[in-house]
Amino acid sequence: MNLDLIVTGVKPARLVRYAAEELAKYTKELFGRGPRVAARKRKVPGVTVLLDAKVNGLSDQGYALRLIDKCTFAIDGGSPTAVMWGVYDLVERWGVRYELHGDMLPDRATMKLPARTITCEPDLKSRVWRTYNVLVPNENSWPAEDYRVLIDQLAKMRFNGIMLFSRPCDPFADQRFQGARKQIAMTNFGWRPKIEPHHPGYELFEQSGDAACGEFVNPDLSHHPDYAGTHAAGKRYIRKVFRMAHARGMQCVLNFLYTDFDPVIKKRLRERTKPQHKAAKAPVKRLAYGDWREGPDVETGRCMSINNPLFFEAMATAIQGHIDAVPDADSYILRTTEFGGSTADCDRAWKRLDRKYGLSKIASLDSLVKEARRKAEGGAADRAEQELRANIVVLYALDQLINERGFDMSKARKGAQVCPAGLSCELHRFLPLIFPRGTHYLAAFGYMPTYIATRMDTIKLQDPQAIHMSLVISLEDDNIGMVPQMTGPAVQKLVEALRSNGADGLETRQWLHSNLLPTLNYLSHAAWQRGWTPKKAYEHLFKDLCGPKAMTLIARALRRLETITEDLHSAEFGISFPVPTWITHFWQDWPKKHTPRRFAGIARAFERCADDLQLAIKASKPAGKDHLQSLERHVRHAVHYCNAMAELGLAHRANHEAAVAQQASQFNKLDQALIATADHLDRSEQLMRSACETFAQGVRDRCDLGALAALNHYNFDAISALARLARAKSQMFSCVEE
Repeated sequence: MNLDLIVTGVKPARLVRYAAEELAKYTKELFGRGPRVAARKRKVPGVTVLLDAKVNGLSDQGYALRLIDKCTFAIDGGSPTAVMWGVYDLVERWGVRYELHGDMLPDRATMKLPARTITCEPDLKSRVWRTYNVLVPNENSWPAEDYRVLIDQLAKMRFNGIMLFSRPCDPFADQRFQGARKQIAMTNFGWRPKIEPHHPGYELFEQSGDAACGEFVNPDLSHHPDYAGTHAAGKRYIRKVFRMAHARGMQCVLNFLYTDFDPVIKKRLRERTKPQHKAAKAPVKRLAYGDWREGPDVETGRCMSINNPLFFEAMATAIQGHIDAVPDADSYILRTTEFGGSTADCDRAWKRLDRKYGLSKIASLDSLVKEARRKAEGGAADRAEQELRANIVVLYALDQLINERGFDMSKARKGAQVCPAGLSCELHRFLPLIFPRGTHYLAAFGYMPTYIATRMDTIKLQDPQAIHMSLVISLEDDNIGMVPQMTGPAVQKLVEALRSNGADGLETRQWLHSNLLPTLNYLSHAAWQRGWTPKKAYEHLFKDLCGPKAMTLIARALRRLETITEDLHSAEFGISFPVPTWITHFWQDWPKKHTPRRFAGIARAFERCADDLQLAIKASKPAGKDHLQSLERHVRHAVHYCNAMAELGLAHRANHEAAVAQQASQFNKLDQALIATADHLDRSEQLMRSACETFAQGVRDRCDLGALAALNHYNFDAISALARLARAKSQMFSCVEE
């Protein structure tokens, strides 16, 4: 059976024509013979496929695969985008599997057309992929053109949106407030990992062009002479990315912080705020991230008062600045900083909201505080209470900004919305009282999906249509770091809870791409079809490509990865957070639970997984080997990495013993401890080099390349420096006790 003709109809929509060309391309790649694409049906010896958009009975996301007769097949869609998804569904049924950087093609494909009509409508209508954010293993280091492949692959997985996260230091939006203007425009908090010839995988940076720069940065958004030039480049960048996404029928979401400002804006807010408008002093969190200081200092926190009209003006100008700079967005999501703002006005904000909306009829403030403390993630009760109280102030501000003031949307896309997001989950029950019916809201609470699954009751509303609720789902967590994470079982709980509670959809949270495919394959299908499990998704992904013998080994390896991930997440056991101070933090103040024995145990667990994958590679058909080899390299990297951290822990322990011996003038013990410190650090350095070399062998895209840059500069270089210093100290002290 040959596919000879694809019919688009006269004057087809752009995406219908694109879908036809994609179907023709895959047909030629898989079967060696490409069909013609035509506007009208004609007689051909083989099969004709009809593409038809806006078919009655289908939603704008629905499509159907329909056999008309033995020579005619139809792909119907409720919209041109849905027709495209139908094409990709059919191609997937021929054995193709989609990755985020390309496709996996079967060694031998069979052209099968479904014998019965298959109708597909998604249970979760909003499926948004997060892109640009912070940390090096992230799209913030990508030139805009690199998004083209990612967006095309997401379309194949039937995602219908991308999100870009803008922080006050990012170059996309401008802000002018009371005569002051934003001055900082930089990516990734200004972190710029160095690239040196001695680094493992240096040849990869030569190939990408980053070695010539000497540091790993975004080439589109770096090296501009001033703020104005960087800001202009930022606007061009985000508009280009959004144009590419719109061309594939996707919604474009701009997620940004509106309660944190450039230092000059904070200074002007402090200068202009009258004493009577200031709140009482209250705890605030201000964090140092590279060249950026996120969050308010104490005096700025006092100005973030619901009695201060300038605070509302500052927030409004921040929001309007994003709308004006990025008019191509379909949604503007309002988020606060990670650790929130001041709690000083909490009681006052609660009383005003209670008078206006009757909040206390549902729950009292005291009961909310008790709930937040009792159910805090990781037992961090004080932080949970602080966030809740700060978010009550934010909730009052959102009511004033969205419901009372509004924004100038004249330059924005038709139908664009400004949406609240990210409040403490204890406040979800009040959203239908405060915001208009049909308001879109993005729930974001907690870090680990295992914890979030325990709080999914908070997204259940009596009327799901009152608030269109979406949830941020973590496919991996940056606190755990750059070791492979397999969160399928926890993600399954979240998806099922979203479906049962009538939620609108999801937005992903992740950094690396290459290790996510098994979980992502589950998520992309489970959003459409009930009954999917991670196990079913893993078999769908690998069994035909790799073969049944390899599948047994793959399944065992993925179960091991799931267990390791669940253990790390439940214990909040961070391993390789990609920031410059990670190793020095451990060296200066070693966390009690991060014992060398624990690291060594985790290394052994990863090693068993890597050994299974190595056997699976040998047993696999050629089609699946490439992906398995990359995953095995990254799992093997985790083995070396955890062993390196175990040796670093032993070195830290020996260094402490040296300090005690020196203070007690026990010179023989001092010599022994200094030599032991140097020996352990030497082994740690060797293992970290092996970890970086092994990771480099599995690099698949620019996120992986960023992770390698961080591993080299932040971890390998730091341990190398400690090892050189320790060796020098061990050779300097050769004292004899008298």
